[in-house]
Amino acid sequence: MRMIHYFATLAGLASVLLVAAAWAGFAGAQNHLYLGLSGAITAGAAHSLLILFSIIAGRVLREAVRARDMDAGLLAESNEFFARKAAYPAALIAVLLTAAAAVLGFADRGFGLDPTVHMLAGVVALVVNLWAFGVEARALLENQGVLDRAAAQLDALDRAGAAEARAEDTMPPEPTNWRKVGWTVLIGAWLPYLYQTLIVWRGDFGRVSIHPWIEASALGLVILVLAIREGGRDEAPAAPPE
Repeated sequence: MRMIHYFATLAGLASVLLVAAAWAGFAGAQNHLYLGLSGAITAGAAHSLLILFSIIAGRVLREAVRARDMDAGLLAESNEFFARKAAYPAALIAVLLTAAAAVLGFADRGFGLDPTVHMLAGVVALVVNLWAFGVEARALLENQGVLDRAAAQLDALDRAGAAEARAEDTMPPEPTNWRKVGWTVLIGAWLPYLYQTLIVWRGDFGRVSIHPWIEASALGLVILVLAIREGGRDEAPAAPPE
């Protein structure tokens, strides 16, 4: 599910609760307080969700543009998410008016004001919330388009990187350097012999057999000779055409 679905669910539930609270207030029903409180909390959650999403999405997009070779214009479009569409002010105004209408519910007992003040504040809060939900939904849909384009660019970059990795994997391996192999076996075969003679038996060569080290060294010599002969054959110039 996309963020628009979560926002639409909260905004729709808040709208129903706020309208029901207003109707219960006009009718003098006992559940007006519970409906109004539930609507105010749900509306505040919807506005807060949108604001948090915009902040987090902008931060993630900025890091993606900085870390990957992406179009910087996407970040500029994302920065207009609330500035050009007025979704930030709409959300903040709606939250403040909703809180004010809730506080003024006790205007007659706490502040000595006429109950009509709470009624008018509630109507204004209801209208502003319904207007703000529409503004925020349109801004969210447009911002989702920016995020979709950013995701498409990231997918294209990932596919290009994967193609380069596959191309590197399909490159033929370097041929074995048999001269190095021959020299390594020829010389390295004597290292265990020298270790046992000089370290273990402190220079007593009579205690250490030269077998199988001499045979291994001979094998390295054979590999080296064959590699040199093969290399000389490859480097020989081709016979000129008759």
